Amino acid sequence: MENCNYDDIKEFVHDSDLIELLCYNKTSDELFESFIKDDFLIIDGSMKIPFFAEIRDYKGAVEKDSPNSKWLVKPIKGKDVIESEMAMIVFFLDLFSRTLSVPVIVTKIKGVLYKATKLIVKAEQLSGANYTVYPELIEQLALDMINRWITYDEDRNPNNYLIRYNSKNNNLVLAIDFGNCDLLDKEIKIKGLAKGFGWQRKEKTRYLTPLKTDNFLAYGMDFYETRFKYYKKLDSNILYDICSKALHYDPDKEKFSKLISSNILRRVNYVYKYFSAKLPEKTPKRKSYNAMGKSFERMYNK
Repeated sequence: MENCNYDDIKEFVHDSDLIELLCYNKTSDELFESFIKDDFLIIDGSMKIPFFAEIRDYKGAVEKDSPNSKWLVKPIKGKDVIESEMAMIVFFLDLFSRTLSVPVIVTKIKGVLYKATKLIVKAEQLSGANYTVYPELIEQLALDMINRWITYDEDRNPNNYLIRYNSKNNNLVLAIDFGNCDLLDKEIKIKGLAKGFGWQRKEKTRYLTPLKTDNFLAYGMDFYETRFKYYKKLDSNILYDICSKALHYDPDKEKFSKLISSNILRRVNYVYKYFSAKLPEKTPKRKSYNAMGKSFERMYNK
């Protein structure tokens, strides 16, 4: 069995329907062109939505030009607007860094601002899997933590991830729920520990990752470069473009875009230097763990 290739995201996702579902069939520019267009979504009152979404006042919606593409939408106002805009920026940072996450955007439907997220079916929450045992899950979560440290998202418990399997029996760990990220804080809010690999945070009651710090020590920088090499390609122009488009409806988009761009660049530099200082350069040869997907396939096909 071959090793999982987390670097080539389309190869890892593999299935054309999943690639389309997670928006890897389009460029960022193409996605922005669709997402910031008013009324590209239509509310569909007949659409069946998950119970957890229904009790949180979400409704079903479909894309006007692609009715089979389904979303969950919820009207937003007040502080929910900026939180949802930050979540949209995080999704596009994930997209840029080849990270699996569920699309979340801010858009207008009939003049009303909505938070919208893609509807993912045939998925299980990470909390239902023994993710501390199977390396394929550990590896994806270890890479994901880089994103959450950079975006100061301190609420990453197992319920903030979904697991989907593909036709190759790879388990895809999909990050969801970015409402607790903090892109506006200028300070180093999450600090690396001086002794050993680890971190200290202001929020002691929340998770930065479901993994224990020991899980990260099994890999070297050659593994983590899978994620860092994309973050190191970010510059102020790329970040400003992402932010200004995600903040399309915000009257302070120029101010926030400059602030967030500066913050992200500083955090990338800090987190990369910390990982490089604390972890070895090379990782022992890893095995493939595709068999894990078979158990989920049996679960879904009951």
